Amino acid sequence: MLLRNSLWNLTGSAVPMVVALATVPLLIHALGTEGFGIVTLVGSVIGYFGVLDVNLSAGAIKYLSEHHAADDRQRFAETFWFGIMFYGLLGMLGATAVFFGAHALVNRFFEVTPAMHDATVQAFQIGALGFALSQAQNYLLVVPQSLQRYDRSAQSEAFFGIVVNLASVAAALAGAGIAGVIAARVAVSAVNVLYLVWLIRGFDLGLAPCWPRKEVRASLTSFSAYAYLSKIASTLHQHADKLIVGAIAGPVALTFYTVPVTLAGRILGLTYRLSSVIYPRASALAGAGRINELRPVYLGVMRYVTYINLAALGVIVLAGDEFLRRWVGEEFVLKGYPVLVLMTLALLVDSLTNIPSLVNDALGHPRISGRFALANGVFGVAMVYLGTTMGGIVGAATGHLLSSAALGIGFLLFVHGRTVPITFTETLRTGFGRSLAVGALIICALLPVKWLMPAGLVGTVAIVSAALLTLTLAGLFLIVDVDERAAMMAFARRLRS
Repeated sequence: MLLRNSLWNLTGSAVPMVVALATVPLLIHALGTEGFGIVTLVGSVIGYFGVLDVNLSAGAIKYLSEHHAADDRQRFAETFWFGIMFYGLLGMLGATAVFFGAHALVNRFFEVTPAMHDATVQAFQIGALGFALSQAQNYLLVVPQSLQRYDRSAQSEAFFGIVVNLASVAAALAGAGIAGVIAARVAVSAVNVLYLVWLIRGFDLGLAPCWPRKEVRASLTSFSAYAYLSKIASTLHQHADKLIVGAIAGPVALTFYTVPVTLAGRILGLTYRLSSVIYPRASALAGAGRINELRPVYLGVMRYVTYINLAALGVIVLAGDEFLRRWVGEEFVLKGYPVLVLMTLALLVDSLTNIPSLVNDALGHPRISGRFALANGVFGVAMVYLGTTMGGIVGAATGHLLSSAALGIGFLLFVHGRTVPITFTETLRTGFGRSLAVGALIICALLPVKWLMPAGLVGTVAIVSAALLTLTLAGLFLIVDVDERAAMMAFARRLRS
């Protein structure tokens, strides 16, 4: 079940990612570099209002998973409706703040040309409704995920992820401008909410409206209060760098920063989808008193996800310059390729903490991951600000990397053997250590070959093909255990027969 859920969760993000990356050149062409930068700013500011969210969804997944495993339908329903009421109120408060604060945001904080001023304000005001809808949409998704029905949540994410990107391009090419692009995204989000309501009704969970008891409210808010620290840090990581670059260097520089950062984040973000399914699984095991079954799952997922991350890093480093050239143009190679490499390294370091953080939270210790995440977010903002003032967009990416390395290593050393019931030594030896060593050795060996290959598409395809073949063979014989390799071979034989 864990493998199936991982693959479904990956699909739910991978398919929209491909469409999103394909539509970036069309959006830049239709909106211009400033227009695309403004759309990015609107999304970042709207996302920043997510700090109002105390991350109740994280607690909801944990307790919904536990109550479902214990077949406690009453507590399941009370937890669900508490979340609905919370995110409904949050959506209205955030939407009101964004709508009435749009003029002040544009006038005081962002340097946009006079010709784009009114359209930018309008885009913020339309985006206010999108904030309210996104809160409902994100919370409703936790229900199928808590039931470990990632097939249904992934199908929704994949379909509407494709539609929102296509609708954005259609609005831009039709001449609707930045406000039209934001309006198209809001309309798709509204339809998505209606679909999720229909989907949840089909699970027959007996979710009649009810008022949650004090003990349910207390347990959920107590857990989420600590998880809120992680939410703040996540918001800082996702949006603060763009706001800093946009405010210091302007919308044009932000476009040259956002494109490579988006590419790196989308690719390495896929592997988080592979690993995140361990959260409801660990919560269910804890609720059923079977925590001893967690160790092999934890080490296996850690080993494989780390190796996949290294493979993704290798492809980005080896082919990123040629991809940027053909995707968005030569100018993005000169200004964006160093950012792409640095941000990929930063995201790789961040990815090492994903699985330990998920298990730490699932076992009831969100205050630990929350404090480290908040420290990383605050330190990261300071480093990005310092880096941007000293070195522009390359400096911003360098700040990200330094912050991730310092806080990530500290987190790994602290939680293993404490809140995560596996020692750091065992995790390093059996989990991510072997994957890091094998993957890094292969990438370092292939880097000199890249510069010996002829420039252009043919040379890039050749070096990437060699990297994928080498990484696959090394993974099969050095990363995959003997029993797992035998099971894979047996599965392949069944497919051929």
